[in-house]
Amino acid sequence: MDTKRKKLINALAVFLCAALLAAAVILANRAKPAENNPYYTIRYELVRVTKVIAENYTVDENTEHALRGSQSLNVRVLTGPHKGDEMPIMNYLGPLHEKLAKVGTVLTVTLTSDSREAGYQMSVVNYDLVPLIAAMLALFVLAVVLIGRKKGVMSLIGLAATLIAIVFVLIPLWLRGWPAIPLTLGVCVFVAVFSFLLLGGLTKKTAAAMLGTVLCLVISGAFALICGSIARVSGNTMSEAEWLMDEAQATGVTLNVRGLFVSGILIASLGAVMDVAMSIASAVNEIAEVDPSLGAGRLFKSGMNIGRDMIGTMTNTLILAFAGSSLNLMIIMFAAGMQPYQLINNDDTVMELIKAIAGSLGLVLAVPLTAAAASRLMGKKKA
Repeated sequence: MDTKRKKLINALAVFLCAALLAAAVILANRAKPAENNPYYTIRYELVRVTKVIAENYTVDENTEHALRGSQSLNVRVLTGPHKGDEMPIMNYLGPLHEKLAKVGTVLTVTLTSDSREAGYQMSVVNYDLVPLIAAMLALFVLAVVLIGRKKGVMSLIGLAATLIAIVFVLIPLWLRGWPAIPLTLGVCVFVAVFSFLLLGGLTKKTAAAMLGTVLCLVISGAFALICGSIARVSGNTMSEAEWLMDEAQATGVTLNVRGLFVSGILIASLGAVMDVAMSIASAVNEIAEVDPSLGAGRLFKSGMNIGRDMIGTMTNTLILAFAGSSLNLMIIMFAAGMQPYQLINNDDTVMELIKAIAGSLGLVLAVPLTAAAASRLMGKKKA
């Protein structure tokens, strides 16, 4: 196949994926989820402090110099339908809410209103962190583009597509009652295919990486589902489950809360599995190009040798990522003096262990599965 035709096919494949994503976004957001209360609304707006009326707070030496007390502020609303309004507001300070303000500080607030009553109530939520987040994103994008060049730009496009697929497709469709696990698996497969197409085009290398990734996700999801069923843990035992079930009852939509446990594992492990799958597929492809006479068996052995060196560090990476996300939970359990059997038999501990092991299992299996797919696709065919 000539280069021009190959580029045309790659461009067409990317265009079809982008069109599919756009269609999915339109489908998912065609109708908004039913509102819990049509009269009661909460809006998040920005306000600027125009005057510090009074301050009454102290520095608590016993809680790492946390501020305790309150501020009485006068603020002007900067956004939304109430833009320009000025009113006094109390800013309560504590270890969990150290949002000390001064004249000129921009804050995020909630405006709570009931359409059956006049006026609204205002509460301080946080500082306006949009400038900070924009600066961090700009620095990240700049580093990726300068170091990665064209590949970096493609990876950023893939990242944007991933976020769009999760935020504007997966979540809205789940809120409309779609089953969580099949929906998440479909989104993950799309993300993997689209990302690999952007980075490597439609080649044997990317096809092997796609196949390895999809197989690993299915195995990880099945492992987590089976272990969760045996241990009687699922999305219903997560800390947020009660709120989600109440929301489902209020809106009249049947939400698949139980499947969110496995869905979270699939999303959390997707990036690492894609990384390993592409690394193995690239390595096998390079070996096949250097020595086209090698058969599938020899290529598979080379891919496995390379993959074994990656397994240790990558497994540590995923395990530590899950351990970091549950660090506060582990500290609380140890501080409470839980016995080893009590700690292990705790639902939260079991869920974190299933997450870590299921994700790591998918990571380990990405090596042989991708090596097998790549060697079959790239190895010299026997006469």
